[in-house]
Amino acid sequence: MTDEFQYRALLCTMRTFNQVCNQVSDRAFQEQEFQKIQLQRIVYKEQRTILPRFSSQLTIRAIDVVSCSYKTKRGKRPNGFKRTSAVVYDDRCITFRGAESVNIWTTEGRLRIPIKVWDKEQFKHRKGQVDLILQNGIFFLMVVLDTPTPETYGTMNVIGVDLGVKKIAVTSLGEVFSSEQLEKKRKQYHDHRQRLQKRGTRSARRRIKKSEHKESKFRKDTNHVISKLIVSKAKGTLSAIALEDLTNINKRVTVRKANRNERMSWSFAQLRTYIAYKAEQLGVLLVVVPAPYTSQTCSECGHCEKKNRKNQSDFLCMSCGHAENADFNASKNIANLGLQSISLLLTS
Repeated sequence: MTDEFQYRALLCTMRTFNQVCNQVSDRAFQEQEFQKIQLQRIVYKEQRTILPRFSSQLTIRAIDVVSCSYKTKRGKRPNGFKRTSAVVYDDRCITFRGAESVNIWTTEGRLRIPIKVWDKEQFKHRKGQVDLILQNGIFFLMVVLDTPTPETYGTMNVIGVDLGVKKIAVTSLGEVFSSEQLEKKRKQYHDHRQRLQKRGTRSARRRIKKSEHKESKFRKDTNHVISKLIVSKAKGTLSAIALEDLTNINKRVTVRKANRNERMSWSFAQLRTYIAYKAEQLGVLLVVVPAPYTSQTCSECGHCEKKNRKNQSDFLCMSCGHAENADFNASKNIANLGLQSISLLLTS
């Protein structure tokens, strides 16, 4: 929550910080030196001469950012830092006054700026550096929370979760998270970008990036909602969660060209990551089980045959005649495999 003067001061600080990052990056590439300590010895005094009024601590943070960027690129020159890339603060140049305001260094001196904290209880666990970012014309402070991890409760109940495209998630308790509305939204974004691509103007390219950002935020929000509901249900029933190992699923499984965009646009890994960290926060045990044949195996008699899976939505066991929704059947198989994994953990 900034006034006009504070906003200009933060924006100027951000632009200057990234100017320093670009200058340090140029010298690092010129000298072929990417280790933080050695790079600091080369560029620190130069930067203090070029911008004597800029914070010495933020200069050190800029050197650290550049060093990390080269490590990520494995020695290759990274793309230039944008004027509004994040500014990295540490406790020497930023001080929180509880959850009400922050004392932060800017090019206009230290400013006390009121802040709005989403979760004040969680904010008590703030630790480490803070990133100042600019999104849609609004400044945000991204903080790291070092929250204590609760002990995982012992359980012999398991909720199996089958992840898919037509139905994002189906649990062994019968909960279904359909993708009907999501697919409708995806097509809207996809068609909109196709129309813009045909124009080929600079404005169209800008709007394509904006559309991609909106779709990405929509996917993240949906995955957060689904993962929270699944983990909350597991916590409430004192159950563990079992997920399939879908590593490289898009490389291992081929789909028809007409369905390719639908498959590739949804992130199984992101949903699994959200479920994993939310489960850890609440002390819910998470087990990962092998994915092959869970959709072809009967959850009642254990008979596995390709013909059991009649189509995308129907399952009919060729051995015992058990029939039900294919995804629900798969989720129960995943739960059974998860229960076996927990039993092995307890006996080992």
